[in-house]
Amino acid sequence: MDNLFDTEQMKKTMKKAQRCATWKTIIITFVVMVVTLFGGKIANDAITRFLQSHAQNTFYTLHQVKGANEFIGSIRNYAGILGGEMHYKTIKYIEGKVVLTGDDALGYGFLRNEELYEGAISHLTFGMSNSEQDLNSQRYNEFGQREMLFFYPFINYQKTKNDLALLPEIDDHKVMEIALSFDKGYSMQEALTKLPKEVNTTWLWVKDVNEADDHTGKIKHNGKGIYSYNVFRSEQDVYGFSLLNANGDVTENPAKLFVQAISSGARQSSSLKDEYKRLEKEIGGADGLSVNDLVIYGAVVTGNTKTLASLKNLDFIKASSIGVITDKY
Repeated sequence: MDNLFDTEQMKKTMKKAQRCATWKTIIITFVVMVVTLFGGKIANDAITRFLQSHAQNTFYTLHQVKGANEFIGSIRNYAGILGGEMHYKTIKYIEGKVVLTGDDALGYGFLRNEELYEGAISHLTFGMSNSEQDLNSQRYNEFGQREMLFFYPFINYQKTKNDLALLPEIDDHKVMEIALSFDKGYSMQEALTKLPKEVNTTWLWVKDVNEADDHTGKIKHNGKGIYSYNVFRSEQDVYGFSLLNANGDVTENPAKLFVQAISSGARQSSSLKDEYKRLEKEIGGADGLSVNDLVIYGAVVTGNTKTLASLKNLDFIKASSIGVITDKY
């Protein structure tokens, strides 16, 4: 009987020990899971914030040097796992009025594409122009706003744009922006002096190509240069700097901020680093980039039909291209 009792007691003891071990394992597993999840969340949040900050800085730097007369209006960040998305809106200031010009998203992080998300669009009327054939029809953005074009001073075009001739057809109560392409490169001060005081100059196009060696707009065929694609620049793909700040007020030392943004971009670790280095070399040369190296190929000005009419028949304006047209109020 004692042996039987001892056996039963041993079984009970073993079952109790097994239950304790099971509960201990469950508790330890639960604690480890909680700690892992909590620690993982902290680590993910820290990594995502770092990636977000890097992506946002890169994004803002790009918009300091590229895109005619356009600003980042607002950004909303949506964090995910080891990355996230930035949803942003772009705006323009047209005679003091804020005009929405874009609404898009940018992915960042290890599991996301950094390219802009683009929907399907009709290339007959939307998208960037890139050949002289595109001049036969006006292109627009998704808000129905006209695309501005810039024309190089060193290319002899068969056809350009002269949208100043359209001013009599536009309502006197409208205000608008116009891209002006110059007959040659000027210094910043020369360009600003040449433009009439009746118009508001808001943005300057900076030369970023080599007129002698660059094959912009050309292809080689039997040893002869033939004009082809990329003979002009869309407002979305042109380099320059705004004379206004993000609040629409006149900014101090805009050329210096442009140079600093390019230098900063050349030091950033991003997919655009090589492009910033190209800009440093192409604009500044072997001795480095400075404000004195900037050559102005064109400008964006704003005004109404009356003030913009002062631009007509000015011999230094090679082409003119109207962009956003809006009501004054």
